[in-house]
Amino acid sequence: EPLAPPEDSALLEQGTSVDEAFMVSPAQARPETFPNSLDSHNGDGLASSGPATSPILTSNDALLFHEKCGTLIKLSNNNKTAERRRPLDEFNNGVVMTNRPLRDNEMFEIRIDKLVDKWSGSIEIGVTTHNPNSLEYPATMTNLQSGTIMMSGCGILTNGKGTRREYCEFSLDELQEGDHIGLTRKSNSALHFFINGIDQGVATPLTPPVVYGVVDLYGMAVKVTIVHNNNHSDRLRRNNAILRALSPEGALRRAAPAAQAEPERLLFHPNCGQKAAITHEGRTALRPHATDDFNHGVVLSSRALRDGEVFQVRIDKMVDKWAGSIEIGVTTHNPAYLQLPSTMTNLRSGTWMMTGNGVMHNGTTILDEYGHNLDRLKAGDTVGVVRREDGTLHFFVNGMTQGPAAWNVPPGVYAVVDLYGQAAQATIVDDVEVPPVSEPLPEGNNQMSPSSPSSAAGGSDLRFHQLHGSNAVITNGGRTALRHNCRSEFNDAIVISNRALRDGELFEIVIQKMVDRWSGSIEAGVTAIRPEDLEFPNTMTDIDYDTWMLSGTAIMQDGNTMRNNYGCDLDALGTGARIGMMRTAKGDLHYFINGQDQGAACSGLPPGKEVYAVVDLYGQCVQVSITNATGPMDNSLATSNTATEKSFPLHSPVAGVAHRFHSMCGKNVTLEEDGTRAVRVAGYAHGLVFSTKELKAEEVFEVKVEELDEKWAGSLRLGLTTLAPEDMGPGAGSGPGLPPSLPELRTKTTWMVSSCEVRRDGHLQRMNYGRNLERLGVGSRVGIRRCADDTMHILVDGEDMGPAAAGIAKNVWAVLDLYGPVRSVAIVSSTRLEEPEGTQPPSPSSDTGSEVEEDDEVEEQGLRGQNQVGIVPTALEFLENHGKNILLSNGNRTATRVASYNQGIVVISQPLVPHMLVQVRIDFLNRQWTSSLVLGVITCPPERLNFPASACALKRAAWLLRGRGVFHNGLK
Repeated sequence: EPLAPPEDSALLEQGTSVDEAFMVSPAQARPETFPNSLDSHNGDGLASSGPATSPILTSNDALLFHEKCGTLIKLSNNNKTAERRRPLDEFNNGVVMTNRPLRDNEMFEIRIDKLVDKWSGSIEIGVTTHNPNSLEYPATMTNLQSGTIMMSGCGILTNGKGTRREYCEFSLDELQEGDHIGLTRKSNSALHFFINGIDQGVATPLTPPVVYGVVDLYGMAVKVTIVHNNNHSDRLRRNNAILRALSPEGALRRAAPAAQAEPERLLFHPNCGQKAAITHEGRTALRPHATDDFNHGVVLSSRALRDGEVFQVRIDKMVDKWAGSIEIGVTTHNPAYLQLPSTMTNLRSGTWMMTGNGVMHNGTTILDEYGHNLDRLKAGDTVGVVRREDGTLHFFVNGMTQGPAAWNVPPGVYAVVDLYGQAAQATIVDDVEVPPVSEPLPEGNNQMSPSSPSSAAGGSDLRFHQLHGSNAVITNGGRTALRHNCRSEFNDAIVISNRALRDGELFEIVIQKMVDRWSGSIEAGVTAIRPEDLEFPNTMTDIDYDTWMLSGTAIMQDGNTMRNNYGCDLDALGTGARIGMMRTAKGDLHYFINGQDQGAACSGLPPGKEVYAVVDLYGQCVQVSITNATGPMDNSLATSNTATEKSFPLHSPVAGVAHRFHSMCGKNVTLEEDGTRAVRVAGYAHGLVFSTKELKAEEVFEVKVEELDEKWAGSLRLGLTTLAPEDMGPGAGSGPGLPPSLPELRTKTTWMVSSCEVRRDGHLQRMNYGRNLERLGVGSRVGIRRCADDTMHILVDGEDMGPAAAGIAKNVWAVLDLYGPVRSVAIVSSTRLEEPEGTQPPSPSSDTGSEVEEDDEVEEQGLRGQNQVGIVPTALEFLENHGKNILLSNGNRTATRVASYNQGIVVISQPLVPHMLVQVRIDFLNRQWTSSLVLGVITCPPERLNFPASACALKRAAWLLRGRGVFHNGLK
């Protein structure tokens, strides 16, 4: 090791790193001057020689990488440099650790030397209690489930589980070659991480006393080197950069008090793109050979922008040879130290750019169709940018604001102009007279429908509450809500009304913007949770109490599906569609689509309890606004006396009526509410009830438990029977031939489930089936389905328990036994109407043209051909819950991985049955990657499963075929 300079050795003798001595946290006041050497200004500082508190470090004591490391790691440079071999073929097995434990307050810092642009994810760094001599190195350090704290992305993982989701504003995945990452365990046991020398704060307050530094060269990260901070000039430059980052304008005018300093004129920085030049004393930037080169024309402002300061340029010269034109934006990177890219949209950190008529953040599009198209500007036009005090970024074209383009932009950003393509020369414009940014809708060119909101519209005081999901933004005086970063984020955008809804009061919104990147769309409903008490989840259907939501066609209460095939499909709505919701005085929840009442979605909302309207800007839905129709409704739904009782809307795309109980029932049963509710009025038995009609294939007959009588034991019993109820006895009412309980119904073949036992004609067929029905509570839902493959399935709270019995007859009725504690149930399911062909509602795809119809014909012919080779003719589709890089299409029958190489798990929506063949066709291959399809089965319910990056990481109840190997629970 080279000897440290004299200034450094004194610091080392004191046990203090030079970076620590000069560290300035964001909370500290910036010093008036910065030292030009490592000597102290006041003589009592850092270079004085005092008594040594720790021995001087020798080369043998310096932090190095341990010789034992990941299988793909190659060490060099006296074990200070680690590199992952075969970086284009392998993305993991790159773990390295320090050769000894870290001391208190000792900095472990590395420099990123090399990245590859093939994988998602990047470097991870942290500490572990495991001794590298005895550790069996994992493929990636976050797989280690003990004694390990890692920073991954911008979060903290402890023993492989996320403990802090957003630890800091920096993401390790966005760092570039040359960036530094460090960590230190303080003497108070707190663990701190550092990015380019800036302390990111406490990651965890309690760190074990003996820990080793660990680096995972994962994904994009290929090569790193331990930095020992012996280079005086590099360290001084970096600390100067830190101070500029904390107070960008202060370093340029530290000699005069800030309050008296004159605003410095905005100029272009002399450090510019390879093909760019700065002239006219820093006021003009140009590409001298614009007809020969189209890029490398990036220029930045000489200082950071102040809040509210407009940076505007005039296009002086253009060429008509290239496509594309000027781009403008801001970046957190200091131009003095930035290695300028060929075009600014290639920069993957700290950068927001307007390009064409879109906005990009770190190279990813976050807004489409934003403002005026920059590619259409001519010589003489002006473009500008400003960061407001609230952190919003606005762009201007010819002095006109284009609306907010980005949110939460940090202070101290530099303006950027990219003289790209046709743009050959631009000059900074002084004394900009820009109108104040009002609160327009972010969709600057949207044309409003007659019911669209306006600033002076409507008399209702209903607005969106100021509290909302982390990705939601409220604008337009609380009348508009949108999800920013809509191309990279699909959830965390819940918004809620500013006050509770009154009975009969309509809350209506209009969809103003959608994107075609995601599956799923807007979800809407009501909640009894006050906004101040709501911890906003990723999506509102994650809430498990006091919440009623419409998701697609499913009515959900407290996260569980109460009813499918409601009269409207939110996933099918497009831009301009209006959605309203209203609670009646009776406690029914109604939805309105484009002003049309869709009927009662559910009943039983607690009367007298406040409910708030809630909207989840999920998936494809990006922006909504409250309409003028919001407010009290002057119709019969507002009163309890005339509230509608219909269970399905007149204009339902799936025509149907509610199921009913047959009039033939047990002698202790009374039928109420037009045969949709059954009550056992005496005793504990004689509670048989039947469906009025035979169940069709795949039809679900479902009830909800309404009352329990706890003095009895046993459980609800349900099943299928070939016995026609009308054959049990003359007349209506309780049949004399009905037995007291379902196991005794043996005159015709009957299949039933009681507790967790499956019986046929009273004889035990199977034990330990599904969930124990003795555990049902008030509000629990139980359903039965006869599947097309002649199996009987039981559903509990919407979850299919799998096949209970096979060989079920074609003509069967649903039968329930209100036995023991279950005293009353109400039907919550519906059946399709059999309509003449001419009166059937149009297919959802009928307006898309003949091509779709032809495709459907081809698919039907393909399915018929498949059936001939022995496939059960079940309408299979993929489940909506899937890996985050999956996009479903073609009626959820086609799955496409739209990004990266992993996060591509999809699951068939229906459980497998014996002898049922499921086949998929490979439609497209990407030869960029190695490996291929993984196929198998899982037994855990997939609806709420949080899928890992790859199927082989499924650790529970999974059997998979990968390549030539078979894997069970992740083990080959």
